[in-house]
Amino acid sequence: MSPVPALLVLEDGRVFRGRSFGAPGEAFGELVLATGSADYQAVLTDPINSGRVVLATTTHVGNAGWNGEDSRSERVQAAGLIVRDPAPRPSNFRSISSLAEVLQEQGVVAIADIDTRALTHHLRALGTVRVGISTDTDDVAALLARVRNHSGKDA
Repeated sequence: MSPVPALLVLEDGRVFRGRSFGAPGEAFGELVLATGSADYQAVLTDPINSGRVVLATTTHVGNAGWNGEDSRSERVQAAGLIVRDPAPRPSNFRSISSLAEVLQEQGVVAIADIDTRALTHHLRALGTVRVGISTDTDDVAALLARVRNHSGKDA
């Protein structure tokens, strides 16, 4: 099966192209940074990140998989996830599922193969920014218009 293309658009018009590794569809929200390499499950399930799109700044995400102990709520709260290199399979004795499987099961859109370092550096100048991720369209202008019309948090 070939990778499904995905598009990431920032409200300032910057575009990143990658591949989907979560659920298909679209996600919009305020972009927040997650700097830890092992706390992605806590970050994604933290209610404070409801309606936000999480940018994982570490190179590899998902190595520990998903377990029954590290969640801050019963489901993923984040609207979307951006990573550079998701782990193809978890390698942790506590893992009950992979990150990709959980994202797909819970309908969370995620994009991989993004230069997260370049994106993080770009954000230094912007501050708070709204973003959109899509596997449904390759139309940058249309996605950018939806990003700019989005409030930044899920209603």
